[in-house]
Amino acid sequence: MRHLYAFISIFLLLAATAAAGSFTAEMDVDTYVDSDNANQSFADSDLLWAASVDGASNKEVYLSFVNLLGSQGIFKPEQVADATLTVDVVQVDKPGKITAYFLHGAVLDTADWYTKDDYDADVSSSSVEVDGEGSYELDVTPIIKKAVETCAEGCPYTIVLVAEDDTSVAFASNESSDGDKPDLEYSTEE
Repeated sequence: MRHLYAFISIFLLLAATAAAGSFTAEMDVDTYVDSDNANQSFADSDLLWAASVDGASNKEVYLSFVNLLGSQGIFKPEQVADATLTVDVVQVDKPGKITAYFLHGAVLDTADWYTKDDYDADVSSSSVEVDGEGSYELDVTPIIKKAVETCAEGCPYTIVLVAEDDTSVAFASNESSDGDKPDLEYSTEE
C-alpha cells in the first residue's frame, strides 16, 4: 500500500508541473553581426543593431536563450499558449519593420558576420513597425513552439531580429544602461 501512495504522489507532482503557467526565459548571449564589420564581434555592445539596405539585411540581432522548457514541463508545442519578446528601441536611424526568426542552437559571444548561423526563414513572428524609440512587443509564439518541437531537453535556441526594407534601429542590450534589456516571456496551457 505504501508503494501505491508513493506512485500516486509522484503522478500528482508530475501533473502539477505540466499545469498552466507563465515563464521568463533566461538570456545566455545577446549580440549582433554587421556585414560592414564582418570579422568583428559585438557581444559587449550597449546597442544591438538591426538594419537593412535595399532590402538586404546587413545587421542582425541574435538573442540566445537557455532552454529550460523540459524542466518546466513543456514537451509538446501545443502546450505553448503564447510567447512575447519585448525589446526596447533606443535609437532609430530609419524607421521600418522588424521580424523575429527561429535559430536552433546557441550563438557564441564571438559570432561575427562570417561565422553566424542562418536562421529558419519559415519560422517567424509577425513584423512589427518601429517608428520611434520605446518598447515593442513581438509575438514569438511560433518560435517558442518550434524550440519545443526541436528540442525540449536543454538544447539552446536563438531569436534573430531582422530588419526589412531600409530599416535601421538599435535595441538595448543586456549590457546597456539605457533602456530595458530584451525580455522573453511565454505561458502554457494545461
